[in-house]
Amino acid sequence: MSDAPLFPELEPERAQLAHSRTCRDDMIEMFERVDPKDSADEFTHEYIEVTVEEALEDLRTPGAGDFFGRIDDENDRWYIGRRHIEDRQHDPVVIDWRAPIAAPFYRATVLDSFGLKHRRRFTMADGDINAYLDEQLDDPDSVDAASGIPDPVLAELGAARTGAMREIVATIQAEQDIVIRAPIQQALIVQGGPGTGKTAVGLHRAAYLLFEHRRRLVSEGVLVVGPNQVFLEYIGNVLPSLGERSVQQRTVHDLCVPRVEIGAVDSVDEARLKGDPRMLDVLQRAVLAGIKLPKDAVRVPIGARTHVIEPDEFAAWVETALGGAALARPLNHRRDALKTIAQQELRRRTDGDDAWAKAGVLRDALTAAWPVQQPQAVLQRLFANVAALGAAADALLTADEQAMLLAGGKPGTKKRPWTAADQLLLDEINSLLNGPPFLFGHVVVDEAQDQSAVGLRVVGRRCPSGSFTILGDLAQSTTPAGQQQWPVVAQYLGAARYEVAHLTIGYRVPEPVLRIANKLLAFTAVDTVASRSVRVEGDAPTMRVSSSHDLDTAVAEEVMIARHRHVLTGVVAPLRLHGVIAAALATHGLVAVTRMQDVQRHQIPIFTAELVKGLEFDAVVVVNPAEVFDGTPRGARLLYVAMTRAVQVLRMVGDTAFDPNTL
Repeated sequence: MSDAPLFPELEPERAQLAHSRTCRDDMIEMFERVDPKDSADEFTHEYIEVTVEEALEDLRTPGAGDFFGRIDDENDRWYIGRRHIEDRQHDPVVIDWRAPIAAPFYRATVLDSFGLKHRRRFTMADGDINAYLDEQLDDPDSVDAASGIPDPVLAELGAARTGAMREIVATIQAEQDIVIRAPIQQALIVQGGPGTGKTAVGLHRAAYLLFEHRRRLVSEGVLVVGPNQVFLEYIGNVLPSLGERSVQQRTVHDLCVPRVEIGAVDSVDEARLKGDPRMLDVLQRAVLAGIKLPKDAVRVPIGARTHVIEPDEFAAWVETALGGAALARPLNHRRDALKTIAQQELRRRTDGDDAWAKAGVLRDALTAAWPVQQPQAVLQRLFANVAALGAAADALLTADEQAMLLAGGKPGTKKRPWTAADQLLLDEINSLLNGPPFLFGHVVVDEAQDQSAVGLRVVGRRCPSGSFTILGDLAQSTTPAGQQQWPVVAQYLGAARYEVAHLTIGYRVPEPVLRIANKLLAFTAVDTVASRSVRVEGDAPTMRVSSSHDLDTAVAEEVMIARHRHVLTGVVAPLRLHGVIAAALATHGLVAVTRMQDVQRHQIPIFTAELVKGLEFDAVVVVNPAEVFDGTPRGARLLYVAMTRAVQVLRMVGDTAFDPNTL
C-alpha cells in the first residue's frame, strides 16, 4: 500500500494562500495611505476619495485575497478568485474571476482545453485549504470535465441552504459562463428549467458587465427587476458579495411613476385584461383624446385688427406638433411645439415681436385644447366614463371587456381602490405623457415570463438601448397575463435584437425530484425542454394522504420529519390553509413566517405556489398538490414550481392522493 499523501501539494498551496492574503493586506495599507487632499482640484479630490473608498470596501469583504481555482498552461500559472490581488511590484497574485484570462477555468474540457494543461479546484474549511481536485486537461484518461461535474462542485451544490442566495463564482459551469460573458449589445434571453441557475447566472452577468464596461454602466446604471420583495431580499446579498453595490434591485411596481396605494386585488380575468397588449393601444388613444380641438374659429384681437384662426388651421398646428407618428415624443412635452407654432404664425401675421404678450385669447385656446394631463385623471376618466372608454377601445376590446373595466366605477376611490395592474397602467400613461423618469444602461429581468405586456413595457421604457438579460422559464408562467413565447417578451420590452440561450443542466434539484416534476410539463401548454439534473442521487418524493379534518396536523408532522435532517424546510400551501397550518406548527414549537431573510431555526417559511417562485429550501412540504394542479395549464405550472423548490427532499401531503406517475 502506498504511503503517499492524498494531497502532496497541500502545504505549498496553503503557503500561496497566505501570500495572497498578505498581498491583500499590503494593498489595503497602500490605499489607506492615499490622501485625496493632495489632488490638483476638487473634482479629482472627490474622484480619488470615492475610488479609494470603494477599493478598501472591496478588499475588506469576506473572500478577498482567497482563491478557489488554479489554471496552468505551457508557460504560466494563474490563481482564480473573487477579487484582483497584486503584489508590491503590481504583478497579479489572484485573477478576478471576470477577467478574460479566467474564462478557461470555467470552460476548458478534455475535448477543448483552451490551451490549458492543468486545472485545480480548491475546497476550504475553517478559512484554510483542506483539499483540491486536479484535472489534467491534456490527458484524455484524466477526470473528464466534458461529461462529469467535479466533486468539489457537487459538494457545494448539495450544501445546506441558509435562506439567502449565495454567489457561485467557484462553481460556474461552462454553459453558464457562456451566458455570463455574452456581449452587452443585445437582449439575451436565458430560458432554463428549475435549478439550472438562471437567477445566479443573471446576477453574475450583471457583475461581469460592470467589470467589462464599468465606466459606461457606473454612469448609466444597472437594474435588476425581480418578481416580488421576498425574492429581492433572497437574492439581495449576491451582488454585494461580488463587490457590486451600486446595482438597483426593484420589482416592476417599484419602478412605476406615479406611485399609488394598492388597496384591492383584481380578479384573474381583470388582471389578464389589464395586462393585455391591446391595453397599450387603448391608453395611447385615451391620452390623445385629452386634446380637444376648438369647434369654432379662434379670434385674437391685437390692436385694431382681429386675427382669425380657423378650426382646420388649428388642427393642422396640432398635427404638426404631434410630429406625424403619434406620441413619438411624450405628449406633455409636445405642447411646447404647439406653442412655438402658434407664436411663429402670429409673428408672421403681425410683424411684431410683442404680439404674443397681447394674445391672451390664443394662449387660453391653446391651453384649453391641449391641457397638461395627469396619469390618474386619464385612467379614472377611461374606467369611469362609458363614452371615453368606448372611443378609446373601439375595435380593440369587446363590449363585455369594456363592461368589466367599467363595472367598479371610478378607480382610486374608497369604493374602487387602485390595484397592482392599475399601477402598471398608470406608469404607461405617465410615460406617454412625460416620458420615463429614469433610464439604465443594462437591465436584468428575472422571472420575465410572469410579466404582463404592460409590465414588460414598464421595464422596457427604462432601457432604450435594448441591453437586457431576460431570465425565465416558460413552463413556470403562472400569472394571469404572463407570457408563453420569448419573441413576444422581446417585442414588448422593445428589444430589436435578441438571442435565446438555453440552460438545460439542473444543479439544484435532485434527479428523483426533477424526474417526477418534469411529468407536469406535458400539461403546461408551452413548448419547452425538460432539464436534467447532475445530482443523480437523492430521495424519491413521498405522498401522504390525510383526511381534510386532520390535514393541518399531517402537514406539521411531515415538517417535523423533514426538519430532522433539514433545518431549512419550507411549506407551499393554498392560502386558505395557512392559518390552520401555522397553528399546527405552533404545537411543535415552530413559527410560520412569510419571508426567507434571517429565518431562525424555529421558523418555517410558508408561501403559496404563486409566491414561492425563485426560492429554494433543503426540504419542501407541498400541501394538497391535487388542488394546485386543477387541470388547467396554469395549475400544472404552479405545481411544477412548488415541487422544484426542493434542494434535497420533497414531501407531499393532501386530502386527495396525487401521483404524477399516473398523469
